[in-house]
Amino acid sequence: MSYRAARRIHVLLMSWLTLGFVTAWLPFVRGAMDGESYQWGAGLFGLNFGGAGMSGDYWYAALMAGTGVGLLWWGWRRPNGAFRIVLIAWLALMLADTIYHVATAPESYRFRGDTLGIDVSLALVAPAVKGAVLALALWWFQSGPALPVPPLRRANATLIAMAVALLPLQYALLSRGQGQETADVVGVLLTMAGWAIFSAGLGLWRNPATQPLPARAI
Repeated sequence: MSYRAARRIHVLLMSWLTLGFVTAWLPFVRGAMDGESYQWGAGLFGLNFGGAGMSGDYWYAALMAGTGVGLLWWGWRRPNGAFRIVLIAWLALMLADTIYHVATAPESYRFRGDTLGIDVSLALVAPAVKGAVLALALWWFQSGPALPVPPLRRANATLIAMAVALLPLQYALLSRGQGQETADVVGVLLTMAGWAIFSAGLGLWRNPATQPLPARAI
């Protein structure tokens, strides 16, 4: 596998992680900013977590959001060695959780976003997509060369600063809404955008023009 192919797969896998963890980042941010008007729920292997605002099982939302931040930082900045093993383990865990939910309650395995009016069944597409992503990660681990990651530069710092700068605006919008108002919708969209910008700030780099001979990542 060439460096260019390995980097493209790296970007694809990290983009998938970014997308997956937005469902953890949203309740974490909205629980803190929306207050008791925001109710959320999540599940893992039949265990149900939920709450209103920062009450109930908010610790679970914080734990998952922290895990997401940690994996994004690790995966973008240190995409070799142990990270690839941890990535495979995480993707396998998420696939197993999906299969469990689809097998036990397929009709309830859905993505719901009341503020944005989203209610989509994931019973068919989720196992197939997660299985394909896991297979891609295994191939990347087995065949992908180590990626030389340059230090953070001004462009990275600018994007990360933009994501942080959105937080006060998100608070102003989410704290004034009651769950499904225009302010909440805009606040949710900004929260998702901020999460994507933060991830891009960590992952914005290019392979050097002159590359050494490929080396195994492990």
